[in-house]
Amino acid sequence: MLLASTVPAVATSVPDSANPIDHIVSNMTIDELIGQMTWTYVYGNSADDASMATDNQARYGVDTPREVVEKFDLGGVLYFAWSNPGIVNDPELAAELSNGLQAVSVGDEASGIPLATTIDQEGGIVARMGAPMTVLPGNMALGATFDAALARAQGEILGSELAAVGVNADFAPVVDVNTNPANPVIGVRSMGEDPQNVATLGVAQIEGMQSQGVGAAAKHFPGHGDTETDSHTGLPIVTYDRATLDQHLVPFEAAIDAGVDMIMTAHVIVEELDPEMPGTLSPEVLTGLLREDLGFDGLITTDALDMGALKELPDNPLDDGDIAVLAIQAGSDILLMSPDVPATFEAVNAAVESGDITRERLEESVTRILEWKVERGVWEEDPSVPVDEVMDVVGSAEHTATAQEIANRSVTLLRNEGDLLPLDDGQSVFVTGWGQSGVPNLAQAFTDRGVEADHLYTANFPNAEQIAAAAEAAEGHDAIVLMTHTPANTAQTQAQRDLLAALQATDVPVVHVPVRNPYDVAWENPAPAQLVTYGYQRPSLQAVADVVLGTVEPTGKLPVNVPTADGEGVLHPIGFGLGYEDEEPQEPAQRYGFFLTNGWKGGDADYAFQYGRHTDEVLVGDWDGDGRDSITVRRGNQYFVNNAPTGGPAERVLTYGKADDVVLVGDWNGDGTDTLAVRRGATYHVKNSLRSGDADHVVVYGREGDAVVVGDWDGDGRDTFAVRRGKVYHVKNAIAGGDADTVFAYGRESDVTLAGDWDGDGRDTFAVRRGRDYHVSNTLRGGEAEQVMRYGRESDEVFVGDWDGDGRDSIGVRRTPAA
Repeated sequence: MLLASTVPAVATSVPDSANPIDHIVSNMTIDELIGQMTWTYVYGNSADDASMATDNQARYGVDTPREVVEKFDLGGVLYFAWSNPGIVNDPELAAELSNGLQAVSVGDEASGIPLATTIDQEGGIVARMGAPMTVLPGNMALGATFDAALARAQGEILGSELAAVGVNADFAPVVDVNTNPANPVIGVRSMGEDPQNVATLGVAQIEGMQSQGVGAAAKHFPGHGDTETDSHTGLPIVTYDRATLDQHLVPFEAAIDAGVDMIMTAHVIVEELDPEMPGTLSPEVLTGLLREDLGFDGLITTDALDMGALKELPDNPLDDGDIAVLAIQAGSDILLMSPDVPATFEAVNAAVESGDITRERLEESVTRILEWKVERGVWEEDPSVPVDEVMDVVGSAEHTATAQEIANRSVTLLRNEGDLLPLDDGQSVFVTGWGQSGVPNLAQAFTDRGVEADHLYTANFPNAEQIAAAAEAAEGHDAIVLMTHTPANTAQTQAQRDLLAALQATDVPVVHVPVRNPYDVAWENPAPAQLVTYGYQRPSLQAVADVVLGTVEPTGKLPVNVPTADGEGVLHPIGFGLGYEDEEPQEPAQRYGFFLTNGWKGGDADYAFQYGRHTDEVLVGDWDGDGRDSITVRRGNQYFVNNAPTGGPAERVLTYGKADDVVLVGDWNGDGTDTLAVRRGATYHVKNSLRSGDADHVVVYGREGDAVVVGDWDGDGRDTFAVRRGKVYHVKNAIAGGDADTVFAYGRESDVTLAGDWDGDGRDTFAVRRGRDYHVSNTLRGGEAEQVMRYGRESDEVFVGDWDGDGRDSIGVRRTPAA
């Protein structure tokens, strides 16, 4: 424990100038440092619950959660259904557990520092807490919507509900790119196979979660999506080349750019990086790649150290102490779920004594942990949460409706021979197949909608007798809805295939519904109708019933490629999905992001993509001098530059000016490349290159309250300023003070003004926006508009740029979720 005589005013006192973090850390003992790095589970439903004393004694040598926290000065705890069973369906108990453990941790017998209270609450098949917490369909279902707004909403739901029960970090989202259909451990926990879609949705989830005060952890670095071994039981090894690895890194790079709090490691050997050690224990992976190459400065946490992979290293048997030492040497800050905590303390102490680990190395990680606790709001005077407010947040009508929207929009129709779906009114349904609770729940969903529905659960892996019983029970119905679930065992998969074949042999048409991985649809002799849900939670089953009956249109699109049965080709590509109204599958629709057009005719966008965060300030310019404008986003005084209308990670990041500066973009010196100027009142600080440092020009022009527009007004290749006062424009042709070169009136005082070269003559002029209508003038004079175009929506945020490099500017809009 941290004694008051050693570290002044630590207990419940947030670090300040009189007691900074570096002072606190420098006064810790080695055991106290190890304790802050140790995040593990404790058995019991309250701090003083001794009902699971046998389990606590076996692992920690004490009886209660309180005693575990005090004995080891733990830095964090991790909740599970099997260690804290009361949390599963009782959010108020979870809040009380969090409050009790925090009170212990800030007390005199423990560290005096609040705990990281953590959980794996991904949504879908990995959710330690169930209803009345909001039940979410899962990540691959989210991936099938291709909707970043829904992803952010999912993150906000997870964050707000976990914060309400006192959880301050969620080991989510999974940003692994699931490229291997045989992956036994990721699968539908992934948002799909397209790195960019995973990155976009992953960033949106992270931002949503962290906006609610809960730290997110992108996992499993450097990628667990192309493995055929479950790292819980064995050691996965991937042999792909660097180009393939780089695709798996795309979501992690995006997460880092988005400011993710933590990254969790993978117990996977990536031979391209380190042929001997899994990522969790590899300095090349954690320090070389993650810290140095990708520039991540947040918290690195191991995956659970009690997983089987770490005991399976070829010709390199490791004990539990060895594993902890190697994880620290590799670069991890957090030792998650050490299988033998006393052995961890003993081994790390020995490594410090021998010089294999320095005290400075431990202090580095603990400093990072404590800084996170302060920045994330964990370390407060009172870290408790109001238990009486929990039920006002969890499972709210709004959250439940969002979960159902994700499910409804995820259901993917892959086959519909003879227009079997939707079913006609009055038709009866027989539900059977996988899922002891799923089969009756789906049948009940049909019954609730006025449909005559019977059901028979056949066992997850039915034998011949059970298959025959299902086929017999199906007779006399108008349709069979068969739920399947691909297991890892080939023989068990065959049992479900045999059930499908037997049902196909009846006279009743079959609707095949894989309720986990979508790859089941490639089985031989496919059913006439196939619907993929990517999950078997209640929202997904409700959505299946509605889609089968036609009250919800199937709009989901595959977020993965579905291979042919022999694995040699692609049966259905990413983005495939049928609708009841469409003869041909449509591309996934994008609701939010950037929509750019290359002309002045209205209609659909020429480019649609996601980039940055919804709250970013957007700047448009030709950053590399190729003649095409693209998007840069600003966060404070940091600028994330992208040179193409494609979304994805920034190509360059620079720092300039102050966070509260007004920023303008222009080609100030006529070299063909746009750079920045910042405005402070009537003073402009102009920069001629995209780098940090002092301004190249400082000029005073106009008045402090003027609205400012940038353009090349005389066609000399250099941008300058114009100021607007009402509907009067004062145009300047040089970066200098003094009087305007041209003054004229145009439009109305209430107009939104845009500047661009609309006709390609090299000179910028004005367009004014009124709602969805744009009134364009090609000369710097008053009078009527020469062209009027309608584009986008009234609520769109509008930008001007030459997106295709043809010399003419046009319109781009950004749509973001409502605040």
